[in-house]
Amino acid sequence: MSSPPPSPDAILQTGQLLSIHVGQPREMLMESPLDGRPVPWTSAIFKSTISGAVTITSSAIPGDAPSDLQNHGGPDNVVLAYDAHHYPVWRERLSMPEIAPGSFGENFAVTGFSDDTVCIGDIWRVGTTLTLQITQARQPCYKLARRLVQPHIVKLVRENSWGGWYLRVLAPGPAEADMPIQLTHRPHPDWTAARAVQVMYNRKVDRTSAQQLAALPELSARWKRELLI
Repeated sequence: MSSPPPSPDAILQTGQLLSIHVGQPREMLMESPLDGRPVPWTSAIFKSTISGAVTITSSAIPGDAPSDLQNHGGPDNVVLAYDAHHYPVWRERLSMPEIAPGSFGENFAVTGFSDDTVCIGDIWRVGTTLTLQITQARQPCYKLARRLVQPHIVKLVRENSWGGWYLRVLAPGPAEADMPIQLTHRPHPDWTAARAVQVMYNRKVDRTSAQQLAALPELSARWKRELLI
């Protein structure tokens, strides 16, 4: 599938794919806050860093799979991207110097793009072939808190809209660390990922904005359903 010609406001915006991370569902134990007993939970939020190139298809990144198919995965959520420049802030704020790209469960740690600048429907060219489109922002759940052992992290992410964003694959191709990312098309410059996720959080209160967001053709099917409930 070919992408539209570059739009004037997008042609000069570039970034870089800093690193790629994948993970498989695995069962773990955590201490119950009620009685201290070990409680099992399953997640694919623990990611390993890929070295070398990997070919990303319209359905998956090799080596990566969601554990919760109701809320993750599918053609609209193949890649989860995160702004690597958030990490120094998190290290200081959480007093966790060990936090590194991949720690938030993302597949792509990127530079040059952030939650406040990427928009729903944006089209990226990664390298020379891989073409991706932003479909929704990410709302982290309790599993991020368990991953980082930080009970308040979900609240903090919600407050600053630093959850990251999901992308679908328009044209499959190879991806590798240090590849350039070119923003080639921006159909909805007013709908940043940061704005979209706040509308999602407040959809029961601001029904007008929720309906406007749901009307975007490029928005993920999952978010369209949730916004209109």
